[in-house]
Amino acid sequence: MPRRVIEYIKTEITAIRNGKAFVFLVCLSLASFLWFLNALEKHYTDHITVPVRYINLPKDKDLTGKLPDKFDLTVDAFGYTLLRHKLSLAFSPVLLDVNELTNNYLEGKFMSKYTISTNGHKEEIAKQISSEIEIISIRPDSISFKVSSVIEKLVPVHPIVDFTFAKEFILQKPPLVKPESILVRGPQEILDTMKYVYTKPIELKNLSHTVKRDVDLVMLPELKSELDEVSVLIDVEQCTEAKFEIPILIINQPDSLLIKTFPAKVKVTCRIGLSQYSKLNNNSFRAVVDYSHRSGVLSKLRVVLDKIPETVLSVDHFPKDVEYIIERKD
Repeated sequence: MPRRVIEYIKTEITAIRNGKAFVFLVCLSLASFLWFLNALEKHYTDHITVPVRYINLPKDKDLTGKLPDKFDLTVDAFGYTLLRHKLSLAFSPVLLDVNELTNNYLEGKFMSKYTISTNGHKEEIAKQISSEIEIISIRPDSISFKVSSVIEKLVPVHPIVDFTFAKEFILQKPPLVKPESILVRGPQEILDTMKYVYTKPIELKNLSHTVKRDVDLVMLPELKSELDEVSVLIDVEQCTEAKFEIPILIINQPDSLLIKTFPAKVKVTCRIGLSQYSKLNNNSFRAVVDYSHRSGVLSKLRVVLDKIPETVLSVDHFPKDVEYIIERKD
């Protein structure tokens, strides 16, 4: 009986203690909440970051160069105001009217740069954020607006293609782009030096057939075009081997001498695409030896191919050197 009484008393004491702990935690939480509310009602100096968007640009001109896309502000405000705006400012950009800030000077023909002090416009910026916030300082402390006249230019498109071929296949002709040129609009100082609009890189391996791809263009952010992609055609064909035997032409020989080479002809072997094979003949190549390059030590002359069609993929000839004899003309 005494043991049961003791256990009952212990259980009751534990329950009381647990209840007191719960009450203590409730009181602590309530006190912390009241302290937090009291803290929010005080003024604080803090730093906040706001995004920036530029509007009302000069007509027929574009902004060039890098402009800040955000401001770092040192502000003074009540704690609850700072808390509210820190949670919401990421979705509320500050709008800067370029023509208004530059007094419309950039609309004219003669001015292409105008610098403003951001700290000189603290009140206008603060109004867009909150009437409850006072801006102490802004970083960056100045912005330089640079503009260039907007022009249009027809610019050739240059494909960036990295490819390899399956065995016995070659490129029939250079990659074809459609359209070959596009109309680009942007700052004159950029377009005046622009030679090409490039495509994003294409990588093609072991090609054995013609491939056509739509490829995105790489365009500077200051430039605009109605097209953002072009069609690139990689025309592939099978190659074959062609063989010819052509006479050797002797150059730079004196009029009083007659030079004869042994042999009098060379064998030419080349690789070429099937579409170009029928266009080749003996007259497509020329083999020469230069008499002025003779040497008393060597009894042979070097044979050089000085005429080779551009469509030929590779070419070789034999022999590389020939013997010769010299005869005097009567």
